[in-house]
Amino acid sequence: MALIEIDKQYTILAVDDAKDTLMLLDFDLTSEGYQVKTVTSGEQALALIANDPNSAESNFNTENHSNVDLILLDLYMPSMSGLATLKALKSDANTRYIPVIMLSASNDEDEIVAALELGADDYVTKPYIAKVLLARIKTSLRLMTKTKELEALAKTDFLTNINNRASFYDLSLKAISQCKRNQQNLVIVMFDIDFFKQVNDDFGHDVGDKVLVEFAKILSSSFRDYDVVARIGGEEFAVCMPNTSLNNAIIVCDRFRIEVANYQVIIEDSSQESLSITVSAGVASKLFDQTDGQLSVDDLLKNADQMLYHAKDNGRNIVYSENSFDEITPMLSESYLDNDVTTDVSSSTTSNMSSHEERDNSSPSDGDFPGIDSSVGLANVLNDEALFKEILVLFYQDHSHDGDKLKDAFITADLKAAKHVAHTLKGVACSVGAMKLFERTKELDYAINVSEFEQFEVLFEQGVLPELLKVLAGIKQQLNDQL
Repeated sequence: MALIEIDKQYTILAVDDAKDTLMLLDFDLTSEGYQVKTVTSGEQALALIANDPNSAESNFNTENHSNVDLILLDLYMPSMSGLATLKALKSDANTRYIPVIMLSASNDEDEIVAALELGADDYVTKPYIAKVLLARIKTSLRLMTKTKELEALAKTDFLTNINNRASFYDLSLKAISQCKRNQQNLVIVMFDIDFFKQVNDDFGHDVGDKVLVEFAKILSSSFRDYDVVARIGGEEFAVCMPNTSLNNAIIVCDRFRIEVANYQVIIEDSSQESLSITVSAGVASKLFDQTDGQLSVDDLLKNADQMLYHAKDNGRNIVYSENSFDEITPMLSESYLDNDVTTDVSSSTTSNMSSHEERDNSSPSDGDFPGIDSSVGLANVLNDEALFKEILVLFYQDHSHDGDKLKDAFITADLKAAKHVAHTLKGVACSVGAMKLFERTKELDYAINVSEFEQFEVLFEQGVLPELLKVLAGIKQQLNDQL
């Protein structure tokens, strides 16, 4: 990788009260292909950079976006001296990393040392020799580019090219500070690829690395540009979602979960051509106000990790949050897409999903699927009717025996198995819009949690089972050719 970007036209700001010097600098630098801006005072230089629309700090991004790549700064100027201007530049987070070369007719060693100690990158005496000045400019730009490369490496996961753990902490802390100032809600999600060790054991680490890379691509494309997406370590990933409600975060995470489950990783192994994976997610949320003390990223990550533990304990391939202990109700009037999130599951990341090529695009009406409110199910997948039908097929395939499983668990007094089936069924019932089944399963799940044994039979026989059979029968009647 070239340290100086060949195709980039670097912009140099020359600051000098002598207009003839500025004219000469403009000529010499423009002849070398640089774009040149000139001002006659330190105040003008600071104002020019401050008013540059590209220098404004964007959402939770720490990089400087000023159009100025390097500054040539005269040491002696009326009103605001070169040293005072340099001090102001280096004390501002938006400008401190811009290389500065001091220009002066003075050879005073104390002044040279003072400028270098304040952060100047170099010092050139006037009248300058053009070849020498141009060489020093190239050196400063080369060092700046190299520094940016090293900083990027320090913040980026080497395999997936998304943020690493350290960068996630840094950017999430900034997001927390802004949410606190604006009294907004913030969500942190932990993701874990299910049974990833088995992928490495069965297919080798090269395939495991490919799974991680493709998973990271889907993850990055599924969230907003200013959400912080990172690989925390191994097969664990995290997303920080500022100014996001818990319900909206759950909706988006569940769409991402479905997309991952349907995605085929092409491996061309001797035993098979592709493999699919699933992901479990734990969601933690905090509504900040200005009275909140300093809440660390570790605190929220710990909460999200606890939710992830529950997701794994309840069968994996689910999104688990505080709402999972109560009621998960998608807020249909509050679309997460209003915040520019990208969740189009028919994008290029799912081009390998052969099942999508066979979709039936006919529109399901509320009466097509007894026991299911299609408007709720469709809203959960952005009104993608074909995807909604695919999810119903998966529901039928995965949960058609849940009634027998619950009955066997009650007969054998296996409360752990009963809790797992009931809790998982509750979550997916809500996702597909089977709201009566959701309510009945929620009641049963609560009874299991508090060990109300006398309620099990009636809640199951008169509540969950008839609703489950109604939903399954409706799906089978309408989508029998896809089952």
